[in-house]
Amino acid sequence: MKLRINNNSIRLRLSQSEVDTIGQGLQLCQELHLGNKQVFSYKLIPCDAADFPKASFIAQKLEVRLPAHRATAWAQTDEVSLRHVQDEGTDLACTILVEKDFQCLHQRPGEDESDNFPNPNSLEDDQDFG
Repeated sequence: MKLRINNNSIRLRLSQSEVDTIGQGLQLCQELHLGNKQVFSYKLIPCDAADFPKASFIAQKLEVRLPAHRATAWAQTDEVSLRHVQDEGTDLACTILVEKDFQCLHQRPGEDESDNFPNPNSLEDDQDFG
């Protein structure tokens, strides 16, 4: 699971196996260790009690909760992303985006994308030019 934070948006990209895990109602967790004593963790949690995606940050832990039924349906379809704007009545609304991670069109050295979704813009499987 990849995390991107940009201004007031949170974006989580999931590989095929991670989407399967979320689709089974199980949570995902990643940690960033900054030395021996500092750990930033982020979780994506399917939750039966959630009506819509919601992010919270407490004690160096970012948690994004998704409605479990919505996460399961998303995992079983070709739908690419789940998007929600978390607006708590202020000017600082936060956009939450959870999406399937596609293979890049150009290989990046040192990155394993074998579990990413096939890129729909790839021409390899579309037709034979030979």
